[in-house]
Amino acid sequence: MAVRYEANPPKTGQVEDAGVALDKFVEKMRKISEVCGGLHITENVLGVPRISPILSGRRLRECIPDIPMTISMRVRDKTVPEIDDFVGGSLDAGFSGMLVVAGDRSPDVPDSGQVPSSVVSRLRGNGVDSRMDLYLSVPAAPDYRKMARKIRARPKGFITQVVRTLSQVEGIAASLPEYHIIPILLFPSAKNHKAASFLNIDMSAYRDGFPQFIQRVHDTTGDVLITSPGDYAGVYEFLSQNRF
Repeated sequence: MAVRYEANPPKTGQVEDAGVALDKFVEKMRKISEVCGGLHITENVLGVPRISPILSGRRLRECIPDIPMTISMRVRDKTVPEIDDFVGGSLDAGFSGMLVVAGDRSPDVPDSGQVPSSVVSRLRGNGVDSRMDLYLSVPAAPDYRKMARKIRARPKGFITQVVRTLSQVEGIAASLPEYHIIPILLFPSAKNHKAASFLNIDMSAYRDGFPQFIQRVHDTTGDVLITSPGDYAGVYEFLSQNRF
């Protein structure tokens, strides 16, 4: 069963030395890789500068060489050469898949005008999809009439925004049957209330029976990505006790 864990590399500019912070991050990922089936490493969530996911991926590959890893790439603040450098670095680091997103706006970097669907189309034209699975994002409740460009880009599949009901997942899977769908689930923890509030997610809708919710989502799509930005310890304990 493919249950992946989404991880944000440490923020830069913290009091703690970046090398020490990265060491701690790698150790956490080593531990959680023992109870999950893959890692997804993000890039600058909400535009907050973090240690490079490529650098993080290289370290992770040295420490846990057999864990499947995917990565997010922001394109809003990258030029075409920067995108190509990022893709090349991701391949060298051993990432097998990439979610291409616009990314949240950063106050320090001007918008490059790059569009995820166009980026995926260009990367496919360059043969990148033969070496790495390319994904685009899909809302939890999509308006499929607005997805024409993403469909034409022909990604490997779609990674959802955070879902809260099985019916959302079933609807996406039924509407996009030719694509690999990876639903994102927010771990229902009090420490994740801030994230739930920001995402407008009611965790009480699935808090009771979360293991069954994961199983049903996985039965529908064959894949699940769990995010828990405020509670690493809680999700580690949960995955340790519920081996999917």
